[in-house]
Amino acid sequence: MKRSLILLRGINVSGHNKVPMADLRAALTDAGLVNVATYIQSGNIAVDSDADAKDLGQLVEQMVLESFDVRVPAVVIAQSEIQSILNNAPFSTDADPAYQVIYFAGDPVDTAGVAAIDGSKYPGDDITATAKVIYVSYENGQSKSKLTVNTLERAAGCNLTGRNLRSTVKLLSL
Repeated sequence: MKRSLILLRGINVSGHNKVPMADLRAALTDAGLVNVATYIQSGNIAVDSDADAKDLGQLVEQMVLESFDVRVPAVVIAQSEIQSILNNAPFSTDADPAYQVIYFAGDPVDTAGVAAIDGSKYPGDDITATAKVIYVSYENGQSKSKLTVNTLERAAGCNLTGRNLRSTVKLLSL
């Protein structure tokens, strides 16, 4: 079995899409997943599974819908890939890790589409795209930027879910 990370987008945000982590861990275990762990309340899950990423993502999306009546996309990535993603991050070591966000993609990123984003609309925010992730360094933080996940998804042509640098580092230990 391999360790996989399942990143849910948009749960437990401002009282919407409530999914209690203890209940989520129990439901995932009942669905046959092994060694289930979660980190904070924002849908960071680690499991041991032999399923491929697409099947695992579909299983979790369906289980969350059936168990919690919440429809959210699930992005699945091998935990072993996280260190490489962090090593390739173009972030300054002096920058606030809360302002450095990695958007994980559910499907291959249209890097040309992301490169075509008009940076003048988002002064101070730096965007770098690869086939699997989009790195964004927000000059004044994500909440103060006009560069939204919806803008990035339109440009990338796929579902994304973001985690700040601090949370992404924590995924290594799940």
